Amino acid sequence: MSNIQEQIDILVEVQGVELEIHQAGRLVNVLSNEAAALDRSVAEREALVTSEKTALDDLRKAYRDLESESKVNAEMIVKSNEKLRAVKTNKEYQSILKEIDDIRKKNSAIEDRMLEQLETIESAEAAVKSKAAELAGFAQSYQEKKEALAAKEKRERQTVEALNEKKARISATADPELITVLDDVKKKVRGLAVVPVQQAICMGCHMNIPAQLFNELQRFDELRFCPHCHRIIYWKEQG
Repeated sequence: MSNIQEQIDILVEVQGVELEIHQAGRLVNVLSNEAAALDRSVAEREALVTSEKTALDDLRKAYRDLESESKVNAEMIVKSNEKLRAVKTNKEYQSILKEIDDIRKKNSAIEDRMLEQLETIESAEAAVKSKAAELAGFAQSYQEKKEALAAKEKRERQTVEALNEKKARISATADPELITVLDDVKKKVRGLAVVPVQQAICMGCHMNIPAQLFNELQRFDELRFCPHCHRIIYWKEQG
């Protein structure tokens, strides 16, 4: 096995690069989440405009239905007036007059509803126009932000790729057995797997280590572990 002190230096360097990879990876996730949030926001706005347009189409259809009904009633009045000329009894005459009056009253109510519907349609058209304008403005801003986020995410992914290559190069200079040990320790502890010991205190769990172990650490003759947190420990002289 190579000099333990040199090997520990390599493990510490590998660990440092892994921290950089983790930080860059977190930033990639943050940027990706921001981009997804932008997508959701524009989708919600588009859905709102679509909903407003659908509601407007329904209002227009309802108006056309009233218009058709009014037209049918007008035609019925014309036909009833024609029937008046052919009646022979006063009773029939009065009956048709009542029929015409009922149709006119019904049509008058329909025309009132049509006027109300027109006002509602005008308000809905204004709302759709306003929402569509807001969407257009947001879409332009969205596109610019999305492109900026994509560029940042691409740079961070390239950083992660470069750091992974760096880690591979450094790891290749280490004793493979020690890399295996490092990986095993990382699975068992949270945070750093390789930590220094200063003034007989493990910098991982901040517990005192036995005096004998502290003395042995300074020999750098083999890999040693904290008896409390089981991290790889090494002696680091305080500057």
